[in-house]
Amino acid sequence: MINKLRAILFRKKIKRIIFGLGSNLGDRNFYLDKAVQDLEMQLDLRNIKRSRIFKNPAMLLPDSPLEWDQEFFNIAVSADVNLKKFPPQKILEIVKNIEKKLGRRAREKWSPREIDIDILLIEDLKIQIDDKLIIPHPGLMEREFFRKTVGEIEAEFLKNEK
Repeated sequence: MINKLRAILFRKKIKRIIFGLGSNLGDRNFYLDKAVQDLEMQLDLRNIKRSRIFKNPAMLLPDSPLEWDQEFFNIAVSADVNLKKFPPQKILEIVKNIEKKLGRRAREKWSPREIDIDILLIEDLKIQIDDKLIIPHPGLMEREFFRKTVGEIEAEFLKNEK
């Protein structure tokens, strides 16, 4: 009976995914709104929840240029995604394409950016593909803006990560 239940759960193709989105360059509200729209359309997301905007200081490396110190707008978005249609690597590819489409360019680490989209969680999955895709996101519990925005829409997922 237990093996049968595990097989049923493993085959579950619809999972809850949580994204963390941030912007600290240009029209931050526009970039967040457009990114959510694009994620919804391109990943065929269902049952979407979106947190309020949480404003916070930029995370900077020591000796970062002063002009990089621009306030971030952060949100979390959760939704149901079909992992048979969109496996995690495909989701990452779509996320990177959305960032590029919205004007994000390759820049130095921690520099200001139009949009940053992170895959924070996919229910109970644990994934590591080199350092390109790590789920749950390694900074999930350390970064206040992740905890606050995710906690607002999917608090039960944070309890599982402690």
